[in-house]
Amino acid sequence: MRSMATRGQAGGLSPATESCLAHLTKADFDYVIIETVGTGQEALPFRSKLIDQTVLVMNPDYGARLQLRKIVMLDAADIVVVNKTDLDRAKAALSEIEHRLTQNKRKQQLVATVAKRHRDPGVDELYEMIRRDSVAAAHDDRPKSDGQNKQSRRSKSAAIGKKK
Repeated sequence: MRSMATRGQAGGLSPATESCLAHLTKADFDYVIIETVGTGQEALPFRSKLIDQTVLVMNPDYGARLQLRKIVMLDAADIVVVNKTDLDRAKAALSEIEHRLTQNKRKQQLVATVAKRHRDPGVDELYEMIRRDSVAAAHDDRPKSDGQNKQSRRSKSAAIGKKK
């Protein structure tokens, strides 16, 4: 783990993130996870060439249902995690978020977690999704926007965005 200051840069990532990720990718880690600050409604914290998959973690208390339309990360995320699903509003939130994701017309996965619980089934499901998608990405030989193919990279990365 390494915390890097954003130095006021919009989007929640340090200017040094890309070069650090390049070094970590060469170190033969199975996974590299990049966590951003809460990105708000309009910011996308990363360029797609940096990551293989995007996970948005949010809690069920995101505000009024109208707020879901404004959360840009819901469009970009491959996996949306609703944490704290032991709270009263969780069932309604999961339903609203699922409905919002169907409007994106692309394959996105929704996971419910209670991360404070030891051996939470939702956390296990999230890990399996990341693992499965990383294995699929490792066998995807289509060129990425930076000219590399995913198979040639030695580790997979996921971006984790937290919606406050």
